Amino acid sequence: MKDALLIIDMQKVYLPNKQWACENIVNTINNIEKKIKGFDKRHIFFSKFIASKNPIGTWEDYNKEYSNINSNDYLNDYVDELKKYINSNNSYIKNTYSSLKNNGLYKKLKEYDRIYVTGVVAECCVLSTIFELIDIGKKVIYCKSCISGIDSIKEQSVLNILEELSPIHVEFEY
Repeated sequence: MKDALLIIDMQKVYLPNKQWACENIVNTINNIEKKIKGFDKRHIFFSKFIASKNPIGTWEDYNKEYSNINSNDYLNDYVDELKKYINSNNSYIKNTYSSLKNNGLYKKLKEYDRIYVTGVVAECCVLSTIFELIDIGKKVIYCKSCISGIDSIKEQSVLNILEELSPIHVEFEY
């Protein structure tokens, strides 16, 4: 079975005391680093949200609402701890919740049987990406210790949803 590791939106805006802080982000960063060490670097992929210059529909409203964050290069940058693993061949920009909306990443992940999912935010970008992975026929491994939500209650709500798709579509790694 061919496995890939997907690391979703590990950007500085989710760090403690930032606008979109995720409660467990520090542990998540450490656990993602451990997970990376178990993968060949050719099978590790990163996505990062960058607001579209030409948003459509509600994304136009979203981008206006959060323009102070969207225009901040520091907040949009990857967290420092993971930068050493990122290069032009494994990093993909997205403008919506799902990482699969980036056509290059979509094509790469189509080559794999199982996708180990990590990153932030559990209840939005991670969940949206998981549903798209399932829709294209991929087995998803939800790496709980490598995923953060806004808080533990929201993280648990995502697990509750995904447990209904298990074991056919989603497996859990704790």
